[in-house]
Amino acid sequence: MNILITGGSGFVGGYVFRYFKEKGYSVKNFDISGDENDPDYIKGSILDFEAVKHTIFENDISVIFHFAGFSNINKVKASPRECINLNILGTTNVLEASRLKGKTSVMLASSVYVHSQHGHLYTTSKATAERILNNYSSLYNINSNIIRLGTVYGELSRHEDVISIFSQKICKNESISINGDGTQTRNFIHGDDVAKACESIITSKIIGETLIISGELQISINQIISFLKNINPSINIVHDEDSYRDDDYEGNIDEVGETYTKLNWRPEIGIQEGIERLVKFYQDQM
Repeated sequence: MNILITGGSGFVGGYVFRYFKEKGYSVKNFDISGDENDPDYIKGSILDFEAVKHTIFENDISVIFHFAGFSNINKVKASPRECINLNILGTTNVLEASRLKGKTSVMLASSVYVHSQHGHLYTTSKATAERILNNYSSLYNINSNIIRLGTVYGELSRHEDVISIFSQKICKNESISINGDGTQTRNFIHGDDVAKACESIITSKIIGETLIISGELQISINQIISFLKNINPSINIVHDEDSYRDDDYEGNIDEVGETYTKLNWRPEIGIQEGIERLVKFYQDQM
């Protein structure tokens, strides 16, 4: 089994690529940037169809974990065309190359944001990519799964998620500003657990499923603050009651338990442990 990780130099894809390498899988990383000294790194863009096709054919790829795309929801407003091109056209290029190759399964990294009732270009791009994947699968018999990721965090993140931002601030004794009343929730998951879930997907040989890879518990922003106060009781909290983030989503992801059963997997890193690890990581950097 030859595996390709698109976006294997990025945050989530990086966790999966490194984990698969450590476990001894035959795996390649296709990304626009990466470690030029790594023989398993292939430089290329998912918007370059010929490069995608050449990579899949040349390496006889049988399984693709498609993580590459526009992943920073906070920057979508400033770059809408880039978001749409990467998440929709880029996904189509991967699927088309897989169709031409034949016998190549595609695991699409999507987002739990597709569950949101709020309109957002990021949400639309992910939902559209899912529909295109389903169309390709039914028209051309491509084996595929949709992986809807919760809010991923971890020591190797872009450090732009709420847990990372808050953890960095308490290490610097800076005030933490909360949008709204802090009751909004997320289903968080550590990058290490995402990587293990991806391994479970290929070892279980599940096909044709929509899998929700996230923590089971809905964690509010206020709960995160509570965990952080256990580490630094003196942190100052500022509430901006009138503010609202247009990337908020409802945290009710009831189907997550079904994924645990299908994959015979569940996250191992609880939110408190994950936060403590992240704070220690930042403290060690100081």
